[in-house]
Amino acid sequence: MYFMRVKQEDMPNKIIGYTAYLVPILGAYLTGLVYPATIILVIHCTTEIIKALSDVIECSGKADIAQPLYRIWSVAFIIARNAIGVLTVVTFFKLKSKPAEELSSLRFLSCTGVLMILLGLQLYLSWKFVQTVLKWRHQAKEVAIAQKKADNFWQQRKEANKEAKKARAEKRAAKIAAEKED
Repeated sequence: MYFMRVKQEDMPNKIIGYTAYLVPILGAYLTGLVYPATIILVIHCTTEIIKALSDVIECSGKADIAQPLYRIWSVAFIIARNAIGVLTVVTFFKLKSKPAEELSSLRFLSCTGVLMILLGLQLYLSWKFVQTVLKWRHQAKEVAIAQKKADNFWQQRKEANKEAKKARAEKRAAKIAAEKED
């Protein structure tokens, strides 16, 4: 993290992101669950590619093209979390159904531990995603309300200026009429 010059406030998110990669890789290495880990990483990387593509397009100044990609990414993110969760549970039950001679109790416990950590990580990522989306919506509402207030303010200023101009014009007309009478 130090060499990447990550800001202090971005550190927790980066650590969680890297943990999402390391848990399946480390778990596969320690327990021998290579195939499920490979599928999990492919699913996870697919959503990350969509997100990175959206970020690149938005940075290039084409936000109108990036917005649909962000929506696709949000749907893909939720689908990926659910798919990884389902794959984790299915892998657990596959391991549980194996005979005792094929799988030692220590290996079963280590596989179960890794799978539970992975499932917990997916639940945590889903929870943080929902919180982030709710925060974005709340901020969008606040921006819309502020914009509406600003529009109303300027509309009121225009009306006040029109009334002031009208009052000045009436005063001038009255003054000119008074001068003509004299």
